[in-house]
Amino acid sequence: MDGQEVAALAVFASYFVAIAVVAGLVVRSLWPAGQQLLNPRPSLFLRVAVAALLCTWYYMFHYFRWSYSAFARFHPSPSIPQWLVQTSLFDQAWETVCRGEASWWWSSWICTWAVVFTAVVWQQSAARGIRYPLAYVVLGQFVAMSLATSLFLAAVYAHPVRSSSARASRSAPLALYAPFALYAPLGLALAAVRELPALVGTARFLPGLVAVHLLVAVPLFFVPVTSTASTPSDRPSTPLAIPFRLLYPLLAASAACIHLPLTLRIAATPAPLKHLIAHVFSHPAQASVSLDVVWVVVNLVLWAVVSGSTAGIIAKSAALAVTAALGAARCLGVHWGFIASVVPIVLLLGFGGVAYLVAKVTGRNDAKRAALMDRLGIKDGGVVQGDRGRPPSVSKRQTVVGFWHPYCNAGGGGERVLWSAIAYLQRQPDVVALVYTGDYSAASKEEIIDKVKDRFSITLEPSRLHFVPLKSRHLIADDYWPHLTLLGQSIGSLWLAWEGLCGRDGLIGDVFIDSMGYAFTLPFVRLVAGPDVRLGAYVHYPTVSADMVRRVRAREAGVESGGVASGRAKTLAKLVYYRVFTSLYATALLFSQHTMTNSSWTQAHVESLIAAGKQSALATILLLDDLSVRKRRERGEPVRERTCEVVFPPCDTDALVGSTLEGRTREIVSLAQFRPEKDHAKQIHALALLFERHPELRDGAEKVTLTLMGGSRNEADEARLDGLRRLAKELGVEANTAFLVNAPYHEVVVRLRAASIGLNTMIDEHFGISCVEFMAAGLIPIVHASAGPKLDIVTPYESQQTGFHATDAASFAEAMHTALAMSPAEQLSMRRAARGAAVERFGQRRFEQGFGRAWRQHLA
Repeated sequence: MDGQEVAALAVFASYFVAIAVVAGLVVRSLWPAGQQLLNPRPSLFLRVAVAALLCTWYYMFHYFRWSYSAFARFHPSPSIPQWLVQTSLFDQAWETVCRGEASWWWSSWICTWAVVFTAVVWQQSAARGIRYPLAYVVLGQFVAMSLATSLFLAAVYAHPVRSSSARASRSAPLALYAPFALYAPLGLALAAVRELPALVGTARFLPGLVAVHLLVAVPLFFVPVTSTASTPSDRPSTPLAIPFRLLYPLLAASAACIHLPLTLRIAATPAPLKHLIAHVFSHPAQASVSLDVVWVVVNLVLWAVVSGSTAGIIAKSAALAVTAALGAARCLGVHWGFIASVVPIVLLLGFGGVAYLVAKVTGRNDAKRAALMDRLGIKDGGVVQGDRGRPPSVSKRQTVVGFWHPYCNAGGGGERVLWSAIAYLQRQPDVVALVYTGDYSAASKEEIIDKVKDRFSITLEPSRLHFVPLKSRHLIADDYWPHLTLLGQSIGSLWLAWEGLCGRDGLIGDVFIDSMGYAFTLPFVRLVAGPDVRLGAYVHYPTVSADMVRRVRAREAGVESGGVASGRAKTLAKLVYYRVFTSLYATALLFSQHTMTNSSWTQAHVESLIAAGKQSALATILLLDDLSVRKRRERGEPVRERTCEVVFPPCDTDALVGSTLEGRTREIVSLAQFRPEKDHAKQIHALALLFERHPELRDGAEKVTLTLMGGSRNEADEARLDGLRRLAKELGVEANTAFLVNAPYHEVVVRLRAASIGLNTMIDEHFGISCVEFMAAGLIPIVHASAGPKLDIVTPYESQQTGFHATDAASFAEAMHTALAMSPAEQLSMRRAARGAAVERFGQRRFEQGFGRAWRQHLA
């Protein structure tokens, strides 16, 4: 071989070496994501990447073979080095795919996508900290744009958006502004792409093609890399920067100037679609490029479909399937009457398939149950072998009680109800408790039990407690459903119920109790588990109520209604949505054989919903209306009577009543999770108003302080806490305000025993267990004049006032001053009355009496 042949072989080999190097950088970019790549979305695009690579490079190798064969026809003794010396593969391939309108139609799409892809890579890499962004674009140029697109989309889903806060939400913004160094080269690249067809066959073609490749690569040398987690380019970094929301339309308009005239010319020819499709395989190089375009489109369609919430994905997938079916029917000339006749058959087969799947999955429940009992060391209905001092016996079958509580480790009042109920059941013979939760296995069984002991002073028996993990708990998170939140969370709860009952770690018990307000799980459990499983519910707060609908109609702000509708049309749409949801929710409640509520307010709303549910058309279809129940009873069929009763939540009054009622500090406390509906901001505003009207209380001997105590569950709660701290600073009460977050229970008790006043500002607080704790600890409660605190808790006891009611910040400030200004004797009298009411009405023993009665009469 001469020097030219060696050089040609070296260049050809260096091409593949460069591909290996670039691919290695892409792997290094993806590698830190680790397990994230196994999640559904990244793994989907990794699979698409493999398919795109195999498809495009199958024809690329065919092109190499074709090129060598064409060379061999004109050379009697051909060799690969001679072929490489005398053939410019890059030039030859691109001239082939750019010559002629049909060829250029396909190739132009891959060229313009390369330009837009660079902008996407720049923005997403800057926002997400994706390493080696240039490697993705170069990989697309050397191998296939579809491969680079698939791998980069996998990287996008494996790298969350960076933010200045470690507690940033997953909706943190992307980079907003594109610098001149990005959009200027891309504009020049599009101009060069436009000229490529005219340069085919000239000496300027190859330089023009190289210019396009270089211009789309240059901007990626300027992607900002920061050591902090701040989102780059969230403001114009240079005077010439433009918003990305302007850049993308400009790129699309420029690309349209290339594609639209060409497409119109081709459309004017006979059978344009068939001509374009047939042209795909007219040449191996053309097939590789055309199929690259097809796989890019597949990537973009999948990206559009899988982005957003689960409901959006389902809707977009359904729309795509319908569109594809209609398109196929139109192209293939399928008879619509035939389709109409097939649809019912497909639906019936679908229902049959679902029924078979449910039966198959639930058929494994006995084996799962036996495995669980073995792990817990419990005999479940088998023969117990005897020994010298004990004859053989038959053990009773255990009653497995499942509690639906996805946030069991939150440490709030609802969790006290859950653990108190389980502690009661663990004292009953032959009962094993399940908890369906998303907190396990992020927290171990031992950690959860220890927290229950620390927070609530409740001791649990580990050998009779099992946790079923709900790994998809994000489906019921508030921020996962920015629109139609109630409906979205209810749909999400159905998927979670399938996961908890029929998933790999799922288990169906003998009794199912929804203790967290996800009523749509009840009909689902009945559908999957059958009629033998007993269903119950403990309702802390109705998911939807007449008060919420009233707020929507009156266009009042409220936590549940998601804000005030901006116009009459939106108000009407919201009313329709709430009415439909109310009907579905009321029907779901009918599946509970015994419903316990935590207050008179909740009881009234739930009874109203159940009454409305019985009269709905859906209840009639499901044979749950009063007439159907009466007819079934007349026929002698077993019918369980649906019952509903108030069972006040437990309060550990024993741990609080030991404190003295005299000599209290001038401290005001609140005790509630830092959720939006708790309205902590109103407490800070009330304190500011108190100091504005009575400045002598700000400092000195009469100084008053406010301590906000509560649990923080997640990043959203942490962000809300930061906002409250900023509010206290803005209102000038920072020195008088303190926050006690996620404190152990004994520390909370110490604070309660020393403070003077307890605040609760939530509107329509379903019960208000913290109000009971205030009263038991001897605080003077000041609560919102609504729902449980007003109707059940802060009510006269033995003809004596037990606290104050208020509505807005001004009335809370006035009540605080009134309580502080009372004489020591008046304060002592009110504290005694409040403590007496708390101990007599809401103690742990009172809850166990009510829950035990419900268990024995309706659920056991």
